[in-house]
Amino acid sequence: MKSLAAAMILGLALAALGGLTGQSSAAEPDTLRLSLPECEHMALEQGEEMKQAQEDYATARAAYVQARSQALPQLNLSTGYTRQIDSAFRRSTEGGFSPFEPDTLASLEARVRALEDALPTSGLAGLAGLFSSTSFGSKNTWTATLSLSQKVFEGSSIWNSIAASKHAMRAAELIHKDREAETTLQVREAYLDALLAERGVQIAEFALAQADNQLKRVSLRREVEDASEFELLQAQVQRDNLIPAVLQAQSIQEVAALELARLINLPAGTPMVLTTPMLDDAAVPVEPAFVDTTGLVALALEASGVTALEEVLEARKLAIGIAASGKWPSLVLFADYSRQAFPSDLLPAADDWLKDVRAGFVLNWNLFDGLRTRGLVQESKARTAQAKYSLQQTRELIGQGVRRSQWDLHRAAADLHARAQTVSLARRAYELASLRYDEGASDLLEVSDARIALQLAQMFEAQARHDTFVALARLERLTGRPLLSAAIPAEGNR
Repeated sequence: MKSLAAAMILGLALAALGGLTGQSSAAEPDTLRLSLPECEHMALEQGEEMKQAQEDYATARAAYVQARSQALPQLNLSTGYTRQIDSAFRRSTEGGFSPFEPDTLASLEARVRALEDALPTSGLAGLAGLFSSTSFGSKNTWTATLSLSQKVFEGSSIWNSIAASKHAMRAAELIHKDREAETTLQVREAYLDALLAERGVQIAEFALAQADNQLKRVSLRREVEDASEFELLQAQVQRDNLIPAVLQAQSIQEVAALELARLINLPAGTPMVLTTPMLDDAAVPVEPAFVDTTGLVALALEASGVTALEEVLEARKLAIGIAASGKWPSLVLFADYSRQAFPSDLLPAADDWLKDVRAGFVLNWNLFDGLRTRGLVQESKARTAQAKYSLQQTRELIGQGVRRSQWDLHRAAADLHARAQTVSLARRAYELASLRYDEGASDLLEVSDARIALQLAQMFEAQARHDTFVALARLERLTGRPLLSAAIPAEGNR
């Protein structure tokens, strides 16, 4: 009887699981087989979180390029054309100072008198003729100017801006690495949650199969009047009470699969098969202290997240010098090379261009700005203090997080060590309870209690394995040490 019952239970379980697997492969040929490393890669390559971190780094690098440009010379080229439609100077010169035109056929006395009459305005007439070839009197003006300028001194803002933006760029790079670690942790937790939910469905369905098999056995005994009607009803109630648990486990599995699909950017409802056997019996050792966690706090304080805040603090300190640069004068050197042409026609000839070269410096000192610089300095000091306190708080939180994860790891490992033995005992107890019922030495309540105990033991063991891997993942995220990466089992045939 014992061998027959065990064979029936095993056959029903394999049929249920095999039916699910066969249906998935036949009806859904596009089912994705995903290992944990593949999910991590998909999230890092396609996730919006990582794309946002990349854009943040690109923004910080662009700010660094802009800050560095202040220390480099500026070279500008400008060209232009002006058409003089009307000019007050032209009207005054043309109306009152016409050019001198002597009468060569007149007598000497008349020519001398005409010359004496034109003498008082000859200078203005000549000036008008001279201005006719400049921007005042010319109808067409062409200009081309090449300007070179170089900031020499502007307090300490130039070099402090470059140094601060460099620290900010370094912080953005470290934040990008920190987001990679955070995204990896989220994917790993979601993957483990999905595996745990899948294991929960398997355990619930297996318990339902056991109860259904028990009902069939009681029905057979009832047909030969070896069992009472009460026992049959009791078996039916026990079987039906397990159906909501199966539905709940399936709902939890669907939610876990949706979260994993969201993190790796797969459409909702995409069929997936998780191939990394992290919750299998041989996936992780069951010894309570199988991972060396010494020195993890010091290692976590050197991780990218803390270093990024240190870079931000350095940038804030330099920002104080940038704000204080308003107290000092600014000195700029410049040089201009220009060409100008004032042709009588629209387009200038080659010999119409005139050269103009200038060089000099500009010194600007804002002696009073309404206490604006003082306010900027105070604001920068306050932001620096905020960055300092934020760094201190982060160090404290990371230290506590590492210690808490260490305790969680040791607790989960110790729990797993105990649960692994409990499952073996619960399985043996259920077999004995089934055998005792077949021999008439017990009732269905004892079988039900043994089955529930086995189901709980299996679930608690899976939960302990889940918690162990989650603790390893969190410690790896905080410290950068490959604790979970070294413990991840190879892809299995699932």
